[in-house]
Amino acid sequence: MNLCEPRMSSQAKAMLLGIAYVVCCTAVSFGVSHIFPQGDRWLVDWQLSHLPSQSIEPSIVLIRAEGKDSAHCGEGRWNLNVLESTLLALHEAGALVTAPMMEMSVPIPSECGGLSGFVNLAEMTKRIGSVVYPNSVPTALAQAATRSGGLALPSDKDGMVGGFTFDSSSLNASRLPYGIAVALLASRGETTPTTGSFLHVPDMMPSNGQSLFPIYPFTDVWDLVQAGKQEALVHLFQGKIVFLFSGSSSNPALSILRESKVPVAVLHAQLANAYLTNSWTSTPPFVVVFLATVSAGCLLMVCLFREISPKHFGLIGLAIVGSASGILFLAFHWGWIWPLFSMGLATGMAIFGMGARRLLQSRATVQERIVQRERQLTQLGHELTGKQSDVRQLEDQLVNAQRQTNHSVTVIEELQTSRHHALSQLERYQGEIQDTRQKIVRLQKELYELRQHVPAFPVEFPFESLHLDDQALIQECEACQIVTRDPAVLRLFHNLKKAAATQVPILLLGETGTGKEVFAKAAHALSPRRHGPFISVNMAAIRSELFEGELFGHVKGAFTGAVGRTGFLESAHGGTLFLDEVGDLPIDLQAKLLRVLEDGGFHRIGQSCVTHVDVRIVAATNRDLQEEVHAGHYREDLYYRLRSIVLTLPPLRARSEADHVLLAKTFLQQYANLQHRTNLVFTQGALDAIVAHQWPGNIRELRQTVAQAVALANGSVIAEGDLNLQVSKKPAGSEEWGKEDHAHREDAMVLECLRRHQFEMQSTAAALGWDRGTVTQRLKGLGFQALMDYQGDIHAAAQALAGDEKYVRVVEGRLREYTENLVPPSKHYGSVDEAIADCRKRFRNLPERHFPAVQQLLYKRFASS
Repeated sequence: MNLCEPRMSSQAKAMLLGIAYVVCCTAVSFGVSHIFPQGDRWLVDWQLSHLPSQSIEPSIVLIRAEGKDSAHCGEGRWNLNVLESTLLALHEAGALVTAPMMEMSVPIPSECGGLSGFVNLAEMTKRIGSVVYPNSVPTALAQAATRSGGLALPSDKDGMVGGFTFDSSSLNASRLPYGIAVALLASRGETTPTTGSFLHVPDMMPSNGQSLFPIYPFTDVWDLVQAGKQEALVHLFQGKIVFLFSGSSSNPALSILRESKVPVAVLHAQLANAYLTNSWTSTPPFVVVFLATVSAGCLLMVCLFREISPKHFGLIGLAIVGSASGILFLAFHWGWIWPLFSMGLATGMAIFGMGARRLLQSRATVQERIVQRERQLTQLGHELTGKQSDVRQLEDQLVNAQRQTNHSVTVIEELQTSRHHALSQLERYQGEIQDTRQKIVRLQKELYELRQHVPAFPVEFPFESLHLDDQALIQECEACQIVTRDPAVLRLFHNLKKAAATQVPILLLGETGTGKEVFAKAAHALSPRRHGPFISVNMAAIRSELFEGELFGHVKGAFTGAVGRTGFLESAHGGTLFLDEVGDLPIDLQAKLLRVLEDGGFHRIGQSCVTHVDVRIVAATNRDLQEEVHAGHYREDLYYRLRSIVLTLPPLRARSEADHVLLAKTFLQQYANLQHRTNLVFTQGALDAIVAHQWPGNIRELRQTVAQAVALANGSVIAEGDLNLQVSKKPAGSEEWGKEDHAHREDAMVLECLRRHQFEMQSTAAALGWDRGTVTQRLKGLGFQALMDYQGDIHAAAQALAGDEKYVRVVEGRLREYTENLVPPSKHYGSVDEAIADCRKRFRNLPERHFPAVQQLLYKRFASS
């Protein structure tokens, strides 16, 4: 550690001295370039010649008047009357800015307009408002213009104009160039170039020295003015910046670097174009140039002061290429012109100085390394002596270890004997465990057979243990033909009692077969109208053309063959009208129903007077009316009229197991009494199947299933097979069946949780304590199984899985996605076996029990293609 510290300290000092040397070289090189600027000037011209072409502002046009044109009245003088008419015509044609580049001296000859022409021109200038004059015009005319500027441009000692440099003083009124003044008026001062921006004139000119902007002869423009061709003038000058200049000898052209004469108006047009399109070039700030030069010198210094391995040369090369690319990017993107001569001179001086120092240090470094190697050899000799002593100690330890090993052999033999004895005992215990498992399986099979054939023990529901309020509710439910012990249904009935005492409409929601009509009759029986009529109308069964006649009735002679009929509304007067399937009512008939609900009045067909009735409305539907309103299929005003009190009936699968058994036994008693078979009973297996079944048709499906079983059952016992349920189950009798039964129960649990959380994966996963991917794979497996059960019908499979009509669209979309993913469009399989193998790879987290469904779907897909 002590040897390394002086070396690192000396390297740090050398690095600091090198950085100071690079800074000094950079300062000297920039000083030399300032004294001899020709080197930087050559490289600057080279960079300017390789910059991209400047943008052209399309709104700039020029009008050139020759010596014999009507615009002149002598040698180079403008006819002020003609100029006034021209300015007015250009203004009326929609010119954005008018810039007459004219020289004027007083007094003004009478043939050029005289004093009156001057006054008229000043008034016209003030009236137009978008005119720019040179500073050389009389003060009164310059003050009438919006802006003014100078025509003179800076030139070198040879009288050649190379460009224009924009600085903070360029916007002063006294030094404002004419082209900048025109551009300021045209842009309303919205853009301002950066101080130090430069316009390189030769790069803006074609090789022949002509203008890049359109130039129109004044005689052509004056002919259009005289002829009053306003449309032609608008076409040429609307929205344009117009420079008017004279091409006579009194307005000499200026020289540029290509040794061609260019009118001063063209140069000022180029200056206005550069301002409007921001087509400037500029030199980078001195700090940036200085730091870039010092950074390059420091990089070279690191390469020379330190030993660079070959793999680092690539990084250094990339750094150099990146620096060069950055300079080129700034040059082409921001128009920066770099002082390459100064930068290169500084870098060369740094390389020369550091290279010489490196050569002087090489010899001293070699001598130092020789001394270090001698010291290392001496140290290694001492270390070798110590290692030999350690080897002798290890040999003594090895002899002792061999003695201990010989003693351990006896212990190992004893342990092996104990191991063989333990293995024999383990085999005996495993045999006993296997026998016990077989007995358990045999007993399970016998229990299953008994549950399928032995009548179920009568189970009395603990009626007395219920709360007194619940007992009273159950008795009232039974009086209204509502069979339940489920707390949710009892709460629903309690709310129905309170709603029945009012006169507002009641809307019953729920799936098909959940008992909406029974609850509607209960609402009538519990209401003050219970002594009045209860009329039930299936709105989906009434044809549109018969709707008014059925609902409102008609008088005798209202149409051919009409004998007079009382409608449903009038028949329900003083009682309750139950509108079943109100969600299926066509939208054109909904307005007619709404009118009756609003005031209780209607017109019978063929009758002019209004008939009023006193009717309580109870409506029911299995549709989601709010979704129908959003979809435009149901009137919003009718929906809010019906939903005064909304009661949602739960599906049978959401009710308690006690309700399943109670309803099944109630239906059994009803249909057995009708057939005089009062001794019929369910087996326990049949009751278990009823509880486990999903019942998509709800109570109506359960009633029909029991009725069919009563009609077809042999003997006095109804077994599971007599129910003829769609879901098949394997008989007990093996350990494998137990695992499969558990899997089916788990699938049912997942599906129920998905329905409860509206098939939202994240919330379902949180409720189950799983991750989202596991829930997705379970739903995918259930979807494949449902698609196989329903012969690939996506809609039918979605209905079976959703359990509720409002979730069918969500499930249908997921099933469609899973079906398309079986054979992705990007994959092309040669055979169905190849597709199955690929699915096993892609669906590796899918439960194995669902892969037969995947195979069947793939077989069907390939057979159809």
